[in-house]
Amino acid sequence: MVGLSWVKAHVGIPGNELADQQAKLAITSGEKFVIPAPYSHLKGLLKNYIVNEWNEYWNSYDSASGIRVIGYINQVSPKFLIHNKFLIYFLSGHGPFPSYLHCFKFLDSPHCICGMLGDADHYIFSCSLTKEFHLIKPADEHKKAWFNNLLTNRQAVTKMEGAFRTSRNICDTLTQERDHN
Repeated sequence: MVGLSWVKAHVGIPGNELADQQAKLAITSGEKFVIPAPYSHLKGLLKNYIVNEWNEYWNSYDSASGIRVIGYINQVSPKFLIHNKFLIYFLSGHGPFPSYLHCFKFLDSPHCICGMLGDADHYIFSCSLTKEFHLIKPADEHKKAWFNNLLTNRQAVTKMEGAFRTSRNICDTLTQERDHN
């Protein structure tokens, strides 16, 4: 059983008395540490600096996956710190997709078993094997708004997860077929 009791300051408790003595010593003989602004202000400045540096790097980055991401997100924002691996698979195109795994020679072909190019878009928007998980493909000019909505649309993210789990199963099947031949 746990009980609570009131203790008058630190009197009579050796560990607490020592902590109290050390705290008093720190404020009377320690070095002064002067910060001209509140920590919250410095934290905000640091956050802005980091986001600006991140944006500079972002704008100079030029790769196939970077170009794909920029189609959905045009600038860096802490709002887009994504913790869902399926959203990252979608944005980057790096995931359980034949087109991606073929680049590393894990699969002999970049094509899905349905015959089409097996990339992230294929499984989310058009593969006959993931039809129950399809999302409506946005027009190019609406990709940013579409993705912004996706971030808060749990039902759509769940569909995406289902499509990519299916694509993983397809990749596993293709790998097993390759290994048996």
